[in-house]
Amino acid sequence: MPRKISLKPQPTGLWHIVGGGFDNILQHSHDLEYDGEWEAACEARLEGVEQILNALDEEEQYTLDWNDRESRAAMELLYLSATDHLSIGEVETAATLWEQLVELDEEDRTEAMTMLAFCYVALEDWECFEGAMFDVSTKSPEYHLLTLWETFRRTGGIEQNALHELRTRHKEWWAEFSAEEHPADEKYLAECQSERPSQTTQARQLWFATATLWQQDKDFLKKVK
Repeated sequence: MPRKISLKPQPTGLWHIVGGGFDNILQHSHDLEYDGEWEAACEARLEGVEQILNALDEEEQYTLDWNDRESRAAMELLYLSATDHLSIGEVETAATLWEQLVELDEEDRTEAMTMLAFCYVALEDWECFEGAMFDVSTKSPEYHLLTLWETFRRTGGIEQNALHELRTRHKEWWAEFSAEEHPADEKYLAECQSERPSQTTQARQLWFATATLWQQDKDFLKKVK
């Protein structure tokens, strides 16, 4: 039987999601993924996300409370389900979910705008891409990777300053995107559960999240190498 879910306004002006059990769903999906049951983990997250979306009133504007455990879990489920969709090439669906997440979390604590920027390059929506890049830190490896990919998609060339920054300041990301193999071994999976994964693990997480994009742009990766 589906859970009864409601959204409750708080004196702070924020909203809490009540009744979804999303924290449990999130943890269950992590457990499944750690056990190698990736499809089951994706399905669990998708079911949770469908419950969230069905509970939202299109006429109401919500800003969820990140400090509320259930509301935060709901936002994390949205983020991860979007990543699931992107990983199988469903770019438009991923973008829709991340756009919904940005509406619910105005401070963008999950950095969904960064992933939206990847989607916008893939969709060649340059106006939205340029808007998203305002929210991507210029000091981040993602910023330089996005700059490289945007330039390649638009001109076929490589932005040399961005490539230099990626190679020298973000070596783990450059190494990951230049590697021939990207193993999801036990060490990697264990670190994914950590609150502070290593930079190598963070780089690999980004690789897995965006891998289908590079399958369509193999020449880009050759340029990055």
